[in-house]
Amino acid sequence: MIWWTDLPSRARAERQAIAELAEEADWLQSAKWRLTDDLQFVADFDIVHLGASYPLSLTYPHFFPAVPPQVTPRDGARISGHQYGAGGELCLEYRPDNWEPQFTGAMMIGSAYRLLSGESPSDGEVADVASAHRQTVAQEVRNTKLRLILNTALLDILVEQPLLQAQPFTLDEHWFAKHWLAHPRRLGSPDAPPIWAAAPPLTEPRTREGFAVRLPDETNVPFEGSYAFLNTILTTLNFAPALERMTASDAEMPLLLVHRGTARLYSLAQGTGSRDVYVYRTIVAPANEQRLSAEHGVLADRSVAIVGCGSVGSKIAATLTRAGVGTLVLVDGDLLLPGNLVRNELDWRAVGLNKPDALAARLRDINPSTKTIVRRLLLGGQESSASTDSALQQIGQCDLIIDATADAQIFNLCGAVACAERKPLIWAEVFAGGIGGMIARSRPDLDPPPYAARRQILRWCDDNGIPWTGGDGEQYSLQIDAEKPPLIADDADVSVIAAHAGRMAIDLLKGGATTLPNSAYAIGMAREWIFAAPFDTYPIDLVPEGQWGPDADENARDELGGLLREFFPKAEEAADEG
Repeated sequence: MIWWTDLPSRARAERQAIAELAEEADWLQSAKWRLTDDLQFVADFDIVHLGASYPLSLTYPHFFPAVPPQVTPRDGARISGHQYGAGGELCLEYRPDNWEPQFTGAMMIGSAYRLLSGESPSDGEVADVASAHRQTVAQEVRNTKLRLILNTALLDILVEQPLLQAQPFTLDEHWFAKHWLAHPRRLGSPDAPPIWAAAPPLTEPRTREGFAVRLPDETNVPFEGSYAFLNTILTTLNFAPALERMTASDAEMPLLLVHRGTARLYSLAQGTGSRDVYVYRTIVAPANEQRLSAEHGVLADRSVAIVGCGSVGSKIAATLTRAGVGTLVLVDGDLLLPGNLVRNELDWRAVGLNKPDALAARLRDINPSTKTIVRRLLLGGQESSASTDSALQQIGQCDLIIDATADAQIFNLCGAVACAERKPLIWAEVFAGGIGGMIARSRPDLDPPPYAARRQILRWCDDNGIPWTGGDGEQYSLQIDAEKPPLIADDADVSVIAAHAGRMAIDLLKGGATTLPNSAYAIGMAREWIFAAPFDTYPIDLVPEGQWGPDADENARDELGGLLREFFPKAEEAADEG
């Protein structure tokens, strides 16, 4: 976009406004216009103040007047405390956050003069000009590669520590996205209860041991670390453990210095003698930033079995982990292969791993507090009976069972366990072609048992379905044949269904009154099959049918007695003789 070809009248008005300002103000001199190679309008000018001349350029951006022009020194100098580095843009009264299209380049030049004259009110005098510009933490750290993430609870403890009394300090660090990120783990002697400690947030950290010390406010603490500075601090403290590591060891040593209510991490590099010191930028994070409702607190005591760690199951598992579910039992007998990556929670790092192992590692990165139990087992496949029975027992001990396989045989096994153990079951399926999917739940004594609920849903599909003409119609029913080609659906399709299933699971795990009036829903994402439009949703009514609980004979007690007499006749004879 070249704004001045579309708005030549505005371009002429900009030139006229600057010409008029030059006539009125003796501090504005030598205004000249030019075009850059990429056709940007630029006004070069000088601001004269107290005998000093500041050569500046006013550059109109391509999207002017929607965004403001930039004022920069032509000689690449650092001329103001309100400047983005040497040669950088001046931070003026008019910025992208308060700019309005009716503002002009002449107003920017006037603001530049007020800034420079305000910082030098008279010969030899330097003054601060108040800034209305506030940077976010993200803006402040975006060019720093070394970062310490410090929560407010630890910072409050650090600023209350006795002056000049060093404490052992442990941090975990990892290299991620071309940055070193450090997380404090412990403050205090390892031989005594910690002053402060936190659960390890990383699965494979680089753990480092150092020291933390609070310095007096009058101490001059430079931002750029140096060996001489750290040596002076430790010598003043006469802190033998740190001095010994600094002079007699070639190991790295982190030193957390607390000063004037802030904390900064200095890291002494490996080596001997005078050597490099790296300074980390501190990011203060809220100690317990609550972004989940108080009702989610109960999820820490809940356990969920997820059968199927593929595209749907992996996404549901991630959702429940972020929600704070305490324990997840992950059951799958498959490997993650490159073709799975188009719609799975996992990435290339996991290719070749068993899906439940890879998913467990991913979930630990999301929430280290969530416990994961891995079962590399293909339910219904050629597995030992003992392994299958053990897995089914473990599944039945969970508070909720989720079938994310879209496999009829596995559904029957999960349903049988849910019914026998009186545990709720949720299942989710994505229809081929990305046209939609289905989620359903079966709750003990509130919904029909799983086998009956599924039969009712199949009957609903038969009653309401429209024959599919674009391919194999059976792929669009709830009967998924494992021998057929994989269903065609992308990550967005899968994510929609998995998100709804996750919502249903959290609703159930929290307990109390449900927010979902129906226990089954068909959710459309295209105008196909039964769906009249994208996001067309059909609630499905389930009616009472069948009984929850294990199958049992009506006269089970008498039948059991007869069975025992048949198997152990001698035991009965011995009882009679006794």
